[in-house]
Amino acid sequence: MKQYNPTPIDLSDVVLAEELDELREAIAENAHDVWAVERQAQGWTYGPKRDDEKKQTPCMVEYSELPESEKKFDRDMAVNTLKLVMKLGYDIVKREDTELYEMLMKRIRYSEQEFRCRRCGHPIYKHQVFCDKCGLELNMDW
Repeated sequence: MKQYNPTPIDLSDVVLAEELDELREAIAENAHDVWAVERQAQGWTYGPKRDDEKKQTPCMVEYSELPESEKKFDRDMAVNTLKLVMKLGYDIVKREDTELYEMLMKRIRYSEQEFRCRRCGHPIYKHQVFCDKCGLELNMDW
């Protein structure tokens, strides 16, 4: 049997700028949607617990409804992809707010999940680094 020894590129020296947080979320959400489309094509549906025989999974929901543990997988993939792009010498530059970007931001900002500042209770959006009301650094791992 052939043994596979994965050797991912070390990305620990790459630091992502905060302005890439929105892009990270967009990539993570899209990755989940791509995964879901592939699973649906294989006959998978929603089920309260994973059942390989019945092809059911609780992850067959919108990204915003996933538990944080599942979102972390998609976010980690997105972060590693962005870091690899940068380590390979590419620049990531946003040139304009496209219609797709505006739609995504509305979906992120107005999702059913509500987040509040832990200091003052003011509503916050997933992309924020600081609370608009009290200025607290949120340190949220979106």
